[in-house]
This record gives sequence, C-alpha cells and structure tokens, in this order.
Amino acid sequence: MSSAQSEWAERLLATLAEAGVRDVIISPGSRSTPLVWAACQNPALRLHALIDERSAGFFALGQARLSGQPSLLICTSGSAPSHYFPALIEARASGIPLLVLSADRPFELQQCGAQQTIEQTRLFGGYAGYHELGTPVSDRAATRALERIAWQAVAETLEPPRGPVHLNFRAKKPLEPASAERGASPPGPARRNAVRWRPAPPAAPLRSDLDELVERLRASRCPLLLCGALSPAESPSPDLVARFAKASGAVVCAESVSQLRFGIDPDAGGALIGDAYEWLLASAPLLQRATPDFLLQIGGTPLSTNLARLLESADQRELWICAELGWPDPAHHSARIVRARPTELLSALCEALEAHPPPEPTPERRLWRQANTRARQLISARLQRDFGEPEAVQALCEALPSGSILMLGNSLPPRLVDRYAPARARAIRVLSQRGASGIDGLVAGTLGAGSLADAPTTLLCGDISFLHDVGSLWAARPERTHGARWSQPIALVVLNNGGGRIFDQLPMAKLAGPDQRFWTTPHQLELRAAAELYGLPYRRAQTRAELAQALRGAYAQPEVSLLEVVVEPNSAAERLQQLTGELEAELVRLIAAS
Repeated sequence: MSSAQSEWAERLLATLAEAGVRDVIISPGSRSTPLVWAACQNPALRLHALIDERSAGFFALGQARLSGQPSLLICTSGSAPSHYFPALIEARASGIPLLVLSADRPFELQQCGAQQTIEQTRLFGGYAGYHELGTPVSDRAATRALERIAWQAVAETLEPPRGPVHLNFRAKKPLEPASAERGASPPGPARRNAVRWRPAPPAAPLRSDLDELVERLRASRCPLLLCGALSPAESPSPDLVARFAKASGAVVCAESVSQLRFGIDPDAGGALIGDAYEWLLASAPLLQRATPDFLLQIGGTPLSTNLARLLESADQRELWICAELGWPDPAHHSARIVRARPTELLSALCEALEAHPPPEPTPERRLWRQANTRARQLISARLQRDFGEPEAVQALCEALPSGSILMLGNSLPPRLVDRYAPARARAIRVLSQRGASGIDGLVAGTLGAGSLADAPTTLLCGDISFLHDVGSLWAARPERTHGARWSQPIALVVLNNGGGRIFDQLPMAKLAGPDQRFWTTPHQLELRAAAELYGLPYRRAQTRAELAQALRGAYAQPEVSLLEVVVEPNSAAERLQQLTGELEAELVRLIAAS
C-alpha cells in the first residue's frame, strides 16, 4: 500500500486507541486490509474476529453496554457495513456508544460498475453520526484533521445524546503493507498539541423543578418511584434509592432492567420496596383503597401494562419523568420532564427532603407494604407446585452468582422476571436491548458483554430469540480472539416453549384461535444440534432439580455453554391466570381485615 495510506490507517487506529477505544471487532474482507493491518500492529487494542457483520455489531454493542465505552467495528466495502444496521438502531435508541469503520472504494470507482461498491455515504441515515475520511494523502494538515476526526468521533459516541458514529475510509490498491513483518513499524505517539477531549460532568436539575417536586412528594399520600430500563453506568446506587424511599415515603417499583431489582435490599430499614407492583396494580380493590397519587419515573418507559392502565385512568395523580435526554412518555401522560440524570436528581431530592421530618406512614403506604408482602408469599408458595416458565425463571434468578451479569431477551423474559423474581441485594447487573426492544442479536450481545466481564454472564431468552441469532454462536469459539479462552463462564439459557408464547397473552390469541403459526412460529428443531455444530457444552432441563444441576455445571468452567429449558407452551399464560385470581381473593381478605 502507499506510504500515505499506511500512515493514515496507523495514525487513525493509534488515535482511536489514545481516545479510549480498546476492543476492535473485525469481519473478513480485502478492502479493509490497511485498517486491519494497522489494528494488528497496535498493542493497545484487543482484536476479535467474527465472520458475520450482523453478529459483530451486536457483539460490540454488548461490550459497550457493559463498559460504557465504544468498541470499534471494522469491515470491508459494499454491502458488508449494512449488516451493522440493526445493532446501530439499538445503539441509537439506547444511547450506547459505538464506532463503525468501513472500508470503501475510492471516489473514482463510484457509480461505474466496480465490484463490491455501493454508496456508503451516510449509509445509516439519522441512526449514526458520519465522518467521511476520504482518500489518504501525504499532507500534514490532512493528517492532523484525521486525528481531530478520530477524537471527535469518540466524543460524539459518548456525549449526549450518545450513540453510534460511522467513519468511512477510502482505500486504493495496493492494499497490502509495504513491510509484511508484524510490528515492524508501530505507530508513534500523537503530536504533542493534538486535540484532547474529556466528557463534561452531568448537569444538576433546575432549582425550580427540584422545589416543585419536593412539594409534590411531601403532599402525596402514596407516591411511586418507577424505575425503568437503565444501564449499569446510568442507574443510581441501590443505597441512594433506598435513602430516597425513606425520605419521601415512595413505593419503589423497580423493573429488572433498572439495575435496582437485584441491587436494593428489600429489608432496607424504612424503605418500601414494592417488587410485586405488577400484580398489585392489577387489583381494583387495592387501588380503591390505596391508589398512587404521584408517580416519579426514572429510566426508560416501564414495561408494566397495569401501570399503563393506571395512567389511562388518571384523574388527580401526576407523572413526572426524570430524563437526561429524549422523551420517554409514549402514552403522553407526563406533567413534567425533568432534565437530569437519576443520580443527580435523587441526590438533590434526598438533601431537600431530609431537611424535614420523615413522612408518617399513611394508611395507603401501610396497605401497600402489607399487600406486597402477602403477594410475594402467595407467589413463592404457588411456584413450588409445578415447573413451567415462571418456575424456571424464579429458579434461575435464585441461582445467579452474586455480582454476575444477566442478559434478558425481549418479549416474555423481562416480564417474567418482574412478576416472579423478588427483589434481592445481590449486585446483579442486568443488560437488555430495550432501546428498540427487538429480538435481534441477543446471543452476540451476551457474548460481547461476556468478553469483558469480571464475573459469570447469563442470557435468558426464548427459543425464537435464540434461533433468530443462532449464527452468532460462532463468537463463542476461541477463534474469536486467536485462540484465547474465556475468563468467565457464560450460560446461554433458552426457554423452549415451542414458539413465541407472548402472543398467547395478547388479544390476537382469541381472534386467531388455535391457528397462530404466523405469530408464535412453532418449530420442531433440536437445539442440541446448534451446540454440537459450534462445539459447545449442552445441557437440557425439564425439572427444577435438572435446572439447578445444569446451572451448577455451566458456572463451573470458564466457557460458553447452552442450556435448554423445556417447558409446556402455555405454562406462563396459565400461571398468570391462576395467580391473578388467587391473589385477588387474598387482597380482598387483607383489605377487609385492615
């Protein structure tokens, strides 16, 4: 390759590394040779080889979701970068930093029938920032601009609104380096006066918002703190949330994907942790006696359908939303959007609220505490009788090693965890793809997170989600990092209920009747064969004891293993119906006695 092209590729990768990039995920190709060679020469970078760009995109997304730093994707020209699109959509919707570095043909080969050439300019539209790097030239000013663009791209991934950035590098033949010796000419340090960037500290909430919010909380008889999807870096600490709950008297309703359900201690002195809120919000008798009159939401839009119904019937209650960016209010019920990070807002609220005596336990709060305790006791007792999806999810959550990582698929898994897994102080980090809420790339995203994890990683997904991304099992093999072994166990737990059973719980189930094959997409595939194809350990469980044994085996070795949990297709829907009726009767008795 030309000296200018070689210098540009080396300088670009060196500057990205200096700006904080550590992991590079490479998919095969020829036009990207200068970039891949430059990455191979840089000892500051960890390299991962993945065949499929779609899997690579979600692998990088999983890394960034855990680390909070952008991973770098490198691919060849033509249609190759387009396969990153689903991952970039999720990254944009979730505010996850990500960098794409695509090789491209030079300008003179555009729109003239050159092979593997498409229009790559702003390929991802509004879903990614874009920088055209052009064709390398031997020019000092151009090289300085290249360094500036590299720093700028990393900054754009991390600055609000955060998300993906696409760099397009046009390479000419010859593509091979002049010297074939690995490490023969490592890039030197950047010039001393090169641009530097550091993220700005988060802004404090407006004083006017804070004062009014304190007034609303102090006047409320039954406030709720709704904790939606938050990344590990964004979520306030469990201690801060418990402190806020005691100072405000709020019932903490923490989704599994908020980082708080498996972080906060349900017995934290004085804090009211309503981990059965999805059940309680469905109880008309309870809401008649103890309806929430003020709601504060942090994180993404909550999954709870019963909460949505509560807001639809809102008359005198208010919803305030804390959101640093965006507008997480698809039902248009919010009275105020407070521009702040949850940690900054809750810290400021605690200081203001603690200047007053703690709130007295109102009858509504006492009833919520009693109802939540009764609901958890009933659910726990009921789940000891049978084994289906709810029982499997509860058993899995109990078996998670403290401090480990749980990746939740979309559709049923997060809803099952929210219903059946009680709050525990276990420091479990929960990852999810709740930005676009698709089933894309769950296996790849889990493996990406697991590649950086300091503790075991577990994926919980359905069989359709697994089959949608089964090709990403390639990323589980040691070829990903030139034979390097995994440092921690990764358990891929698949709930096989014979299709997409969330549709059994939707209105379409009654309309379509027994013929729902275009929604549930049932299959007769043997998941064991997928494990055999990629050389992974496989375990199958159909009982609680078998699941416990399979999980112990999966967590015993630093490797990727596949666990198939076979359950009856309708177990989730049936258990929901049974428990709803039993709990309603129990709450009626509780209210009558109070």
